[in-house]
Amino acid sequence: MVLSEPAVHWGAGDGGGWAWGLQNGRRRSAAGPGLHPQAHTARLSPQAMRFPALLLLILAALPPAAVPTAPPPPCPWEMNKVKDIVEVNCTGRDLGAVPAGLPEDTGILLLNANRLPSVSTAAFQPLPALQDLDLSDNGLRAVHAEAPLPSLKELLLSRNALEALPALQGLPALTRLALAHNQLRALAPAAFRAVPRLQDLDLRGNALRTLPEDAFAELRALRDLDLSDNALEELPAGLLRDLEKLETLWLSGNRLRALPSGFFPEGHLFAYVFLTNNSWHCDCSLVYLRSWILRNEGSVYEPERGLGKTKVELAPEKVLCHSPDEHQHKPIIRFKPDCGHVGDAEEDEYDYPDVEWTTKKPLVTSLP
Repeated sequence: MVLSEPAVHWGAGDGGGWAWGLQNGRRRSAAGPGLHPQAHTARLSPQAMRFPALLLLILAALPPAAVPTAPPPPCPWEMNKVKDIVEVNCTGRDLGAVPAGLPEDTGILLLNANRLPSVSTAAFQPLPALQDLDLSDNGLRAVHAEAPLPSLKELLLSRNALEALPALQGLPALTRLALAHNQLRALAPAAFRAVPRLQDLDLRGNALRTLPEDAFAELRALRDLDLSDNALEELPAGLLRDLEKLETLWLSGNRLRALPSGFFPEGHLFAYVFLTNNSWHCDCSLVYLRSWILRNEGSVYEPERGLGKTKVELAPEKVLCHSPDEHQHKPIIRFKPDCGHVGDAEEDEYDYPDVEWTTKKPLVTSLP
């Protein structure tokens, strides 16, 4: 025997209301307004009849279900108008670590003026398009090269607390490195060999006293080298040997007393050389520098640094003797050496008229 499944049937009741019937496989009688005599019936009150409509109204009034969206980035971003890449600005947000969730296409990341005691390059691995990274003004004591950043071109580490040069392996595309105003006391031989594309190296305001002769070995693309405001007392003769494209050399604000013969590569033309505010000792040891300035007067400038800008002005006469007393504050080019060497007589016959030096139009250039 096969039993049919119970079925629910709706129909008009005796009083004109709606009723339902449960039948075990039996068809409701078509005659008359009622249900099959054997069906159990129940009536719905007018209030119950209104319940489905009320439920539909409530459901219609509910807000649509929220669609899951990606969380907003931790720092604001915009398209850099000059480089046409995404620039994320996390400057001055009191960050103690590199934030997660940065846009994957970040090209410029500004993390300066936070409180990052140390940073690992691994923190930037999720940013394959990263080209410029600013970590200045953080109090950084260490930068760990734990992962390569093959697209990185500019790394700004100025005004931190670094006592040693960070490892530069894994940064093959680097063209600008700023380490100004840290606590570097020495550089290893060939310290920058891992970044041969470097064009701009800023080491000003550290505590460097001496440099190995091959400190800048293989930096044949370097154009701007800033060694100003250190504690350099002497420089090796071959320091600039590999710097074939060097245009700007900053040596001002050190303790240099002389430069060795042949320090400036023969025939090399510089756009700007800064030599002021040193301890130049005007005796026979300074003959080489004096002769070089006389032959390259159009390249010797004096800087006037301000906030974000540097005004430089042609000033070969402002490279002054610091000692001995009889020559103190005298322009080096007016110092007349008498060293008993062949050619000294010609030097003595050089006429230095007491005329005002004219200056070219000052050049204003941006600095980091």
